[in-house]
Amino acid sequence: MMPLERSRASYVPSPRVDPSSRLQFLPGVGPARARLFERLGLSTLEHLVRHYPRAYLDARRFVQVSELAPGELMTVTGVVRHAAALRTRGGRTDFVVSIADASGTLPCYFFGQPFLARTLRRGVRVVVSGELDPPERRMLNPMFEVVEGDVEELLHVGRLVPVHSLTKGLTARSMRRAVRSALDRVADRIPDPLPAEVVAAHALLPLAPSLEQIHFPDSDESLARARRRLAFEELFLLQSVLALRRRLLSEQGRGLSTAGPGELARRALSALPFSLTPDQERALGEIVADLGRERPMQRLLLGDVGSGKTVVAFLAALHVIEAGHQVAFMAPTEILARQHAATLASLAGPVGIEIASLTGGTPAKERRRLGERLEGGEPLLVVGTHALIWEKVKLPRLGLAIVDEQHRFGVRQRALLAQKAVIPDVLVLTATPIPRTLTLAFYGDLDVSRITTRPAGRGRLVTRVAGEEKLPQVLEFMAKELAAGRQAFVVLPVIEEAASGTQRAAEAEHRRLASHPLLEPHTLGLLHGRMDAASKQAAMEAFAAGRVQALVTTTVVEVGVDVPNATLMVVESAERFGLTQLHQLRGRVGRGAHRSVCVLVPSPGTGGRALERLSVLSRTENGFEIAEADLRMRGPGELWGTRQSGLPRLKLADLARDEALLEETQRAAAGVVAADPWLMKEEHAALKAALLASYRDALELALAG
Repeated sequence: MMPLERSRASYVPSPRVDPSSRLQFLPGVGPARARLFERLGLSTLEHLVRHYPRAYLDARRFVQVSELAPGELMTVTGVVRHAAALRTRGGRTDFVVSIADASGTLPCYFFGQPFLARTLRRGVRVVVSGELDPPERRMLNPMFEVVEGDVEELLHVGRLVPVHSLTKGLTARSMRRAVRSALDRVADRIPDPLPAEVVAAHALLPLAPSLEQIHFPDSDESLARARRRLAFEELFLLQSVLALRRRLLSEQGRGLSTAGPGELARRALSALPFSLTPDQERALGEIVADLGRERPMQRLLLGDVGSGKTVVAFLAALHVIEAGHQVAFMAPTEILARQHAATLASLAGPVGIEIASLTGGTPAKERRRLGERLEGGEPLLVVGTHALIWEKVKLPRLGLAIVDEQHRFGVRQRALLAQKAVIPDVLVLTATPIPRTLTLAFYGDLDVSRITTRPAGRGRLVTRVAGEEKLPQVLEFMAKELAAGRQAFVVLPVIEEAASGTQRAAEAEHRRLASHPLLEPHTLGLLHGRMDAASKQAAMEAFAAGRVQALVTTTVVEVGVDVPNATLMVVESAERFGLTQLHQLRGRVGRGAHRSVCVLVPSPGTGGRALERLSVLSRTENGFEIAEADLRMRGPGELWGTRQSGLPRLKLADLARDEALLEETQRAAAGVVAADPWLMKEEHAALKAALLASYRDALELALAG
């Protein structure tokens, strides 16, 4: 076996491989194993050495099972005595094992990971690392490693054992050997994207020792220094993208002055049955000021569910139409596009403005006629899905693009809009409360307006966490609400293993509730992601019209659906949702004048930490507080769709604890771009190459030189 502690100085790099060489040419890998690495997105030697460990088993903090205490990361070693898959009522398959040493037995519970049965078999010796969950003295989703070969060696000398993400057919041992081999051959030949002046100014480690220490750290201190340097690099690249885009968009003359005199907006305002809140007035003022400038507006309008963002966007659109330009209003789904079109039509009626709608369901003749009007430059407000920017719809006088739900409309889509001689103003609406660090990290190229107050006249919303044993009382309460003429949502989580599993769970719960004696007199609808668009639309319309009293649904109701008569939401297996997602879901109730209730029902056996997370929702309705809590507890990867932002996910940087580092990289990137706006200097060649490799779509214009 290749020794893990080999001296790098004694190793002569092979002339046959370099950082861009395919992994199949790394000795010991070959074509068959290279295909396994490719499943993880790893195809070159550089990809492999950039495949950082997701955690470390700490062989220096071993305890016996009987010595485990809550609140601290601890490591035990023992033998698997019992292993079994468990099917939950919600349709998920979990996996449970018992690990025994001389002092006792430790139960370990893995959510939704039945495939672990292949690895954690009876009689296998394992190392398990995690925190003890106090109520049942068990570990939930702990890190683990089967003890063999190199692990035995590292444990024996009391080292940190790297734990890499794997795929079926690839063992932890073969991953570590391949990483060790790649580091020895190419670590000191990987171009450093960080300019030398940035490395020096911020006292960062060079790249090669950072890569060595992130995989095989000598100590906690060396690991911390390596992590800081590589996290700085990730955030610096991201901030460089945003700085370059800001530079491009701030160029005078690339935009239009699209603000009309405001007469249409004044007429629409006077026809509204309510007054704007101070937050709405401020946001509208900021948007209209941007519309009047000759540089493209790129503004994010953040507001909780039901805070009145659509009205603000509509009033801004009237300014643009009055100035003779076109407005495209884009929603993430067909259902929401139709709903927005109906809402906007009711607002536009009093001022005589036509709202055009263009979705997949628009008849061909109508689509053709509308396309001709738009191509002729007629100043219209057209509502559709995000496909509007890809379809062959010509919008020669597009002055403003309004985009609903930012996290489904990322940097790449924004770049598509910018591929015009004159860039339209862009206003992005999101009901997802975004923590400050995420706004900085992923949307630093946008200006931000916030609406934090709810309009007057909304009923009180109460959130409760109720164990599954209280479901009979919850259903009793639901029956009373339905009998009083109100409506209810029952929400189930999407099952990741298979869409068909989600469908089966939704259908089974619909049957169970529909046959419940208290609910039998009422009509229950069903909505899940496997239904076709027409069936989804029909289900939502029946619910909105009151023909269906309760809707059993998966999270397709998460954004935008407006049913003011709905006063109850029951969320099953609530621990499987993020706090921000749950906050958005509960925003579907409490939109009318009546008191509303959201009941969160965790699965049986849900641990203390998950229950503590859910209790945040019963304490506050402030979406921004909830988003910050979600960021601290879960991290940004799952938070609100950084996956969909159009940017690569961060591997090492942690936005919950790296705010200071993020601000440091923002200043550093701004300095580099100010000094070299097109990155033409020789010392920035590696930075430019790295940016184009990872962010080509987002930077197509900004680095066209």
